[in-house]
Amino acid sequence: MGEKERKSCEQIGIVGTGLIGTGLAALFIANGYHVHMMGINDSECLRGENGVRENLYDLVKAGILPESYVNRFMQNLTITQSYEALCDVTFVLEAVFERLDVKHSVYRKLEEYCGEHVIIASATSAISADELAGGLIKKNRLIVAHPWNPPHLIPCVEIVKSSFTDESVLKYAIEILESIGRKVVVLNRSIEGFIGNRIMHAMYREALYLLEQGIASAQDIDRTILYSFGPRFESVGVLEYYDSCGLDLQNEVQTYLFPTLCTAQGPQKPVLHCLEQGKLGPKTGGGIYDWPREHQEEFRYRKSKPFFQYFKWIDPEEQV
Repeated sequence: MGEKERKSCEQIGIVGTGLIGTGLAALFIANGYHVHMMGINDSECLRGENGVRENLYDLVKAGILPESYVNRFMQNLTITQSYEALCDVTFVLEAVFERLDVKHSVYRKLEEYCGEHVIIASATSAISADELAGGLIKKNRLIVAHPWNPPHLIPCVEIVKSSFTDESVLKYAIEILESIGRKVVVLNRSIEGFIGNRIMHAMYREALYLLEQGIASAQDIDRTILYSFGPRFESVGVLEYYDSCGLDLQNEVQTYLFPTLCTAQGPQKPVLHCLEQGKLGPKTGGGIYDWPREHQEEFRYRKSKPFFQYFKWIDPEEQV
């Protein structure tokens, strides 16, 4: 069966209507898959449909997609509140709240209503694959497939097997994710936060420490990253660059520097101070930064712009 024929009969399930679910749905439907997206109520379902459409229209505004394609892609999307609607799917992406009990409740329903060979991929950012698989009777069908937000644009997906995962499940997950243009990374074993979040949160921790110690403003800390090493890592790898500098030099620098770095073991003072004031970021209009509506819209576009080039899609005429 060719790729077009396979996609035309492939049924994808997505449980969750938030940023991850709607991003993944936009990507799959633009690549010829039929997606059944599940929400828990009318409001969540409406949010999901609007989110998918908004993701596609962002690409129209960026000159990536013709506007006429949006409605044609949307025909590949079914919104449902029923697990029964997922009975024919071959691959389910779970993108619900980051709580183990919530995810396990979803898995119980999927096992009740889906075929025994359906593959379940969790979009969790940190929960171990073994803990997730503990909520299933048939544990070998689960795999972690952690995307990055926005998932229809950022190509990296971190795949983590549990100790129960079949190799055929891993192979299929890689195949289907690569078919929509994702750059798949497979971890040798599970670890909290996987690869990207561990590296990113180490940087967050040090940036917050510099802010807490009054070394610089949030704006100047961000400017340092934007106009120094940030752009470098668009074209070279972190360890590749580290190695290129000479390990003898790195040894000297780290011997001097590492004892002074932040070692916080939990949320830091700048974050706790904001939480005490009810400042949660854009959703409350303020956090470490002020977030007026116009800044939120500008930031949303700026955050996505570097990744527009990675959006893969198929002309609707070729999907028939």
